[in-house]
Amino acid sequence: MDLRKRLVYFTRLIRLLAFAYLIVQYIVVRERYQASQMIPVIVGLGVFYVIMDRIIFRVPEERFKSASLALMLFEMFLVSLLIYFTRSDPIREFEYLYVLPVANVALWFGLREGISYAAAASAAFSLTIALSGRIDWPRSMGSIMGTATFYFASAYIMGYMAEFAERESTEKARRMVELTAVSGFATLFDSTLLESKVYSNLCNAISRSVSPDVVLVFRLEKDGERLAVAACDGVSESEAGLEIPVGYGIVGKVLEEREPKLLRDTDMEREFRHLLESQRIRSAIYTPMKWRDEVYGVALAGNTERGSLDENDLNLISALAVQAALAVHNSRLYSDLEDRIGELHAIFEIDKAITSAIDLETVLQQIVQMSVGLMDAKISSIMLLDEESEELVIAAAQGLSEGYIRKGPIKVGESIAGKVIQEGRPIAVYDIRHDPRHAYSEQARMEGLCSLLSVPLSLKDRVIGVLNIYTDEPHAFTPHEINLFTSLASQAAIAIENARLFESLEEIYIEVITAMASAIDARDAYTHGHSQRVTEYAVAIAEEMGLSPAEVDIIRNASILHDVGKIGIKEDILKKPGRLSEEERREMEYHPFIGTKILHSVRLLEPVMPLVYHHHEWFDGTGYPDGLRGEEIPLGARIISVADAFESMTSDRPYRKAMPVEEAMAELRRNAGRQFDPRVVEVFTRLAEEGKIELEWSPSRVITLTDRLGRAGM
Repeated sequence: MDLRKRLVYFTRLIRLLAFAYLIVQYIVVRERYQASQMIPVIVGLGVFYVIMDRIIFRVPEERFKSASLALMLFEMFLVSLLIYFTRSDPIREFEYLYVLPVANVALWFGLREGISYAAAASAAFSLTIALSGRIDWPRSMGSIMGTATFYFASAYIMGYMAEFAERESTEKARRMVELTAVSGFATLFDSTLLESKVYSNLCNAISRSVSPDVVLVFRLEKDGERLAVAACDGVSESEAGLEIPVGYGIVGKVLEEREPKLLRDTDMEREFRHLLESQRIRSAIYTPMKWRDEVYGVALAGNTERGSLDENDLNLISALAVQAALAVHNSRLYSDLEDRIGELHAIFEIDKAITSAIDLETVLQQIVQMSVGLMDAKISSIMLLDEESEELVIAAAQGLSEGYIRKGPIKVGESIAGKVIQEGRPIAVYDIRHDPRHAYSEQARMEGLCSLLSVPLSLKDRVIGVLNIYTDEPHAFTPHEINLFTSLASQAAIAIENARLFESLEEIYIEVITAMASAIDARDAYTHGHSQRVTEYAVAIAEEMGLSPAEVDIIRNASILHDVGKIGIKEDILKKPGRLSEEERREMEYHPFIGTKILHSVRLLEPVMPLVYHHHEWFDGTGYPDGLRGEEIPLGARIISVADAFESMTSDRPYRKAMPVEEAMAELRRNAGRQFDPRVVEVFTRLAEEGKIELEWSPSRVITLTDRLGRAGM
């Protein structure tokens, strides 16, 4: 809602209150007055208020003021009638009704109009009481003057408030326009990476924002000695090629001090220099194109009229200059990046290759090979730091002889590599054969090594080793080459640390699985070795079915852990020699859910959980826990189901003796398509017939579980 509407609503509320007071007053003293005179005036006033609202809200903007002023005069006329008709027994408060139109005009149109209507109200009131015969000279003059003073005071207060609110609203609107302009031009600056276009956009932005007579955008030349016009507006063709020394006039001062400057009158500034012949600048704004610690130029906006630019213009142009400076900064960065795009692409490919490997030895070998390719050299090596002994040892090399690799470790602080670790910065050596800092100068000469660049393998606040590149001829490594090789070393350090972490996780993973499997087998002498036997069957089936090594590993781990949930089942149920009751059976069927809850806390076991959870599903959908059927059941769970059933049937249990192998195989075939996946049963049967799996077990084979886990390559 705009300011005018808010003021209209406010004055409407005041009128409603005044009209209600008028009616109450009339009702209280109505016997004193002629109803034929009072009622039409009161009704007319009420109708006037309604009509006035309709008119004010519907009148066009260009006619709002004239319509409003006329209505306020008519309202004064109605108030005068009201006072005149109550002349026989005056109600004192009625003269204050003149304040409503006075306050309205002051609120809507400002202090000057409000004062004018206060004078009109004073005249109307004086004339009305004079016609009513109520003036008692000179005693009435005090009352008239007091009332008039009230009208003027109301007009002053309301007018001041309205103008203050209008100024605030105007200032907010202006700031919004400025912010919108800055935002819009920022987008424009960001849309180009051509430096020349940035200067042109800044000139255009200044011209459109503050409408100056002259705009000059100076670019600081690369030699740092000259300022040249890069874009301009409002100047002659010859002036568009203007160049000045960096210390010249106000432009040079602003460049040096890096602070914007406003000149309201250039004649009052001693350091001002007239740059143009075509126009005489009388007021001007100078602002540096500064981003962080860099200054790229100076923008000048000038007018031929004194005092025509102010602080608001200064702030706006300064904001635009900052945006332009950032755009210039970005364009120069882009230009530099274009020159290095091939090298960055090479770094990206190297990074992708080394970070995709998880084996530490493979990672190290890839790093040295790619170092040679990136730097167009022949020899590279990685030395890793043993933090306990504080020694560097060659962990991988390309192009070095075995003799040089075995030359021995280097202490931190010794030789070039040791100093790189100690100082945490790259060191480039032009010729290590004659550099006293190198501990193995003679071996380097025999190896054919000449120049060396050694950079630290850094991870945040620690160094884990060094990456070296050698040339067989003298070579002065440039800052760019050092930075490029340092970038490679940073990626290499991350890849090495990732490989180390993965190795640690693998060890923890194997320990977790081994501990869980041992806990399962330890609960029951009857099922001792059950998980291992199921695992061997399941892995053989999975490999025969052509599953990938990763899928086989998941099935192997799931087979080991398929009964881990039995840890949560009561021991008397697990070892019960007879048939389980319905309640006991339901509790036993809960063990897949318990198993997945246990595994859920080990993130690396996430692929295993669906197989553990569903290994008791039946192929026809009558199994548990979810009643899945056919292909809905994970293949790994269908494989484990066959292996688990066969192992259970051929092992002693508290409630029965082991079934002969032939009967167990027949039971599998009989239940194929009902309980078991026929394809899995067919593969298992074929493996058994071909002798590819061993169906007879001895106690001596039970103890190989941990060894089997180690061979799994997890």
